[in-house]
Amino acid sequence: MALFTDALVQEIAALVRQRYRELGMALGEPELPAGQRRLDEGSSLWQELDLLIRIANGEHARMRATRDDIQRAEVALGHLLDLLLGNALRSKTSFPAGFWQTDIGILVSRVRWWISVDDLITISNAAALAFGENTQANRMRIGRAIESGLLEWIPDPSVANPQQNKRVLRTQVERLGAQRRLLEE
Repeated sequence: MALFTDALVQEIAALVRQRYRELGMALGEPELPAGQRRLDEGSSLWQELDLLIRIANGEHARMRATRDDIQRAEVALGHLLDLLLGNALRSKTSFPAGFWQTDIGILVSRVRWWISVDDLITISNAAALAFGENTQANRMRIGRAIESGLLEWIPDPSVANPQQNKRVLRTQVERLGAQRRLLEE
């Protein structure tokens, strides 16, 4: 049985719709008609969520995925996160406390792992990559980069200990290390 179903699609649609109502009220715009309470399968959001759910449920084998499949998933995940976390200033926001324990958080984590499985590294590896060595001080620097939003982290579902299950994107860590080296020159 699938972990995620159409019920999650409708839950996410309700969250987006609530935000739409809040923004509409602030702008003095009319609310959606009462008949439009269920997300239609023809909508782009439903199609993107359907793709993400199929990936999270294991219906798409990563080994058989093409570059286009991965890019489509990346765009769909980015769109979902923009809808859920976006703000008018287009500035980065962090995930709320407990996000990774929700169905939506688990969905995001599984899809991010599917997309970036070869690019996710531990905090220790990130410290060594960005700062030259894996020390407590450098791991703390990575932690501060995560807290400030410079690095995104994803929980590793195979590690139960929340202190050890954070993974970051290698490309973001490499960029952080390059920025550090530029400042030192």
